[in-house]
This record gives sequence, C-alpha cells and structure tokens, in this order.
Amino acid sequence: MPRMFLNGTAMSGGADHHLVGDAPLVARTTTAPRYRFHAVDGRYPALEDGGTAAVHGEVYELSFDQLREVLLPGEPDGLELGVVELADGSGSLAMILRPEHPAPRTDISEIASWREYRS
Repeated sequence: MPRMFLNGTAMSGGADHHLVGDAPLVARTTTAPRYRFHAVDGRYPALEDGGTAAVHGEVYELSFDQLREVLLPGEPDGLELGVVELADGSGSLAMILRPEHPAPRTDISEIASWREYRS
C-alpha cells in the first residue's frame, strides 16, 4: 500500500481528515530538512523542494482506491502528487507545490507546521 505524507487539513483533527477514511496512521514525523513550506493564498500548505525546513506531518497507508478516488480529488489545484524524503531517509508520496502555480504564497518554512501557523 502506498504511504502518503500529509501536512495540512487532512491530518488528524483537521477539517479534511475524513478524506483519509479508515487508513492507518503509520507515523507522526517530519520531512528531511530540505524543503520550503508555504501558505498558499492563506488557504492551504504547500511543500517545495530546495529549502532547509523539516516540515511536520503524518504518514498514512492508503489504498490506491482511497488515494485515487477520495484524497487526490479533494486536493487544491495548486498542488501535484510527488515524492518527499522523510526524516528517517525513507520516501513517501506527498502533495507538492506546482512550480507554475500563480497564487500568492507566504513562506512559513521557519514555522514548518501548518497547525502552528494556523493557531
């Protein structure tokens, strides 16, 4: 089963956590310290390669059906499916910022946590 790193509203307790369904939580972790982290248009978070932030999130094991039919259609159009490196050196699917996406963004790499940014 594919593993998906979530760092926004689909994490446990978030408004979109229902999109995860009954998928098991594998880990609460961070990415490797190699990303930039943005608040896009003040609405959702986005990872971008090429920084030094270790972004907080959760890893879930999702079925391909859950990923394809439920989670991915619920993602904002400014994001695309990619692969990130986690703190332990393993890889995981994740939603990353589309390079050409024009929406205004705020760099929140120093915070590196969507929950902390929103609180």
